[in-house]
Amino acid sequence: MIPAARRLSNDQLLNILVLSKDATAVYTGEELIIEIANDTMIGFWGKDRSVIGKSFIEAVPELVGQPFFDLLREVWRTGITYEATDTAAQLKVNGKLQWFYYDFIYRAIKNEKGEVYCILHTATDVTLRHLRIVEGLEREQDLQDELFAANAELHSVNQEVKLANEALSLSRSQLLKLNAALEQTVSLKASELIAARYDAERQRDRMKRFFMQAPAGICILDGPELVFELINPLYQQLFPGRELLGKPLLEAVPEVQGAAIWDILQRVYQSGKTFEGNELLIPLARTSDGPLENRYFNFTYQARQDELGRVDGILVFVIEVTEQVNARNEIEQARESLQMAIDAAELGSYYIDTTDRIFHASPRLKEFFGFLPDEDVPYEAAINQIHEDYRQAAAELVEAAITEGRRFDMEYPVIGFHDGAIRWVRGIGKVQQHNGKSYFTGVLHEITEHKQDELRKNDFIGMVSHELKTPLTTLSAIIQVLRLKLKNNSDSFIAGAMDKANMQVKKMTNMINGFLNISRLESGKILIVKEPFNIDELIAEMIAETMLTVYSHEIVFTDGQTIIVNADRDKIGSVISNLLSNAVKYSPKGKNITVHCEKVDGYVQVSVKDEGMGIKTKDLEKLFDRYYRVETRHTAHISGFGIGLYLSAEIIHRHDGKIWAESESGVGSTFYFTLPL
Repeated sequence: MIPAARRLSNDQLLNILVLSKDATAVYTGEELIIEIANDTMIGFWGKDRSVIGKSFIEAVPELVGQPFFDLLREVWRTGITYEATDTAAQLKVNGKLQWFYYDFIYRAIKNEKGEVYCILHTATDVTLRHLRIVEGLEREQDLQDELFAANAELHSVNQEVKLANEALSLSRSQLLKLNAALEQTVSLKASELIAARYDAERQRDRMKRFFMQAPAGICILDGPELVFELINPLYQQLFPGRELLGKPLLEAVPEVQGAAIWDILQRVYQSGKTFEGNELLIPLARTSDGPLENRYFNFTYQARQDELGRVDGILVFVIEVTEQVNARNEIEQARESLQMAIDAAELGSYYIDTTDRIFHASPRLKEFFGFLPDEDVPYEAAINQIHEDYRQAAAELVEAAITEGRRFDMEYPVIGFHDGAIRWVRGIGKVQQHNGKSYFTGVLHEITEHKQDELRKNDFIGMVSHELKTPLTTLSAIIQVLRLKLKNNSDSFIAGAMDKANMQVKKMTNMINGFLNISRLESGKILIVKEPFNIDELIAEMIAETMLTVYSHEIVFTDGQTIIVNADRDKIGSVISNLLSNAVKYSPKGKNITVHCEKVDGYVQVSVKDEGMGIKTKDLEKLFDRYYRVETRHTAHISGFGIGLYLSAEIIHRHDGKIWAESESGVGSTFYFTLPL
């Protein structure tokens, strides 16, 4: 009936019993397969751990002909617990058959349907106790025999005294000596009897200590009024501040009157049948003046019988599992709410067990990939429906998410298995832990319409940018010719105007090339051609090229060792050039720009540090997004469309590198990128 402040399942309780110093084993099936046995039980049998998984009769064949197999089968068949004390068993220990005595319980463990699914066997070796009791009985019998003999001897002596008195041949002093010797014999035998009783008391004290230290709430309810005869500390913790000991249950815990739990206790007391409950709801207050709470318990009520077999009390074994049940209910509610949100957003969901890699897909996700809702879709089948240009990258990102804990976030097209339709989806996923297991879970959202709009826009930008290149190239050529013709012209204004016009043409050319690169990048037409080269030399070239048009800053390259990388030289050069030009643009007051290159953990790391206005933390994460610009009063006059850092990030990512920025507002920023060596 009454619960413990601990959350233990039946399986956890069995694990605790296996770790107990008392012998414990668990059997399953008609063949009584040994599923669990702790070292104490295996020691009783005189075996080693190879018995685990064997049938009981195969593991301990010397018990054939003894009653234990039949008792176990009867418990399995009927589901009725069997308990015995001081039972003899002949076992082979250290290769020798020997007799031992045990107290043991064969307890049938049942599921919620009342079906027996295993037998819990607990045993205590009481051989020494048995031998002591037998020895005590033998001593008592010897004492009685000696007392009888002493009485007979006394009678004989009395006869002799009588004869002596009658004959006046035996002196009074001899008779007193004889009586003293007799008293000494009686006193010695009484001392031995007291010692035997002391041993029995010590055994009872030991059992009481075990009762008080048990890892669950235990109490004994005495008589028809169910008076608390004995309670252990964990049981008392279920009712902090209440006085229980010596009080009837209805007086100590009045809220149980009229509740179902009271009827259960009455049935156990009247029938003598054990009752077991799992996660039973019982409205109980914790303190005498506290509010009623819905509390859940796992418990066993077992009738206690007197020497005549009559029920005179109930043994209660209880564990409170309220927190466990409430947590499970909250998780279930959260799962339902999440599923409603996923359904409302028309998201496809999935999860992959990281151990067996089995793929579980929702009906909506199957629809994205062109499968029927009730079709079985293995992981390989889903991956195969991803467009071949994206398939390898998606599979590698999934593997990295599972093995390295990285976040999966990718847009890719899929081709319907049955309908052949091309759909664009965005997938987001991450490895999560649940009940000690690891799962890669994620959702997919269809973005076909958005992606088509984006591709159309990129095609348009690419087309317009391509068309603009021809007149811009012509204009650039004209300006170059004019500069040559006006080289010796004394009019300084015209020369300065030509220089400014040339600079503006270069800016526009870079801008158009950026838009073209975005169009090529997102249409899959931008190529990465890798070759070995010295990155220190490339950095020096990009700095020299930048300094041709920059007169306001000093760029310092802290050149270290020669580092060879295998990458696309032109595209890495454009990344370095972009970072240098950004450092110049966004640090109008800072004069110094520092470039550094070094090896770090198998990568080459390049950094560009300025002394500019800095970047706020909220903007750092978005810097490399397409068309994103930091909008402040300091940047309002700085031209740009926010494509340089986006293109740089894409180039670095396609080299399997990383790019990021660190900044402090008002102090300056440092941009980093790495490339594998």
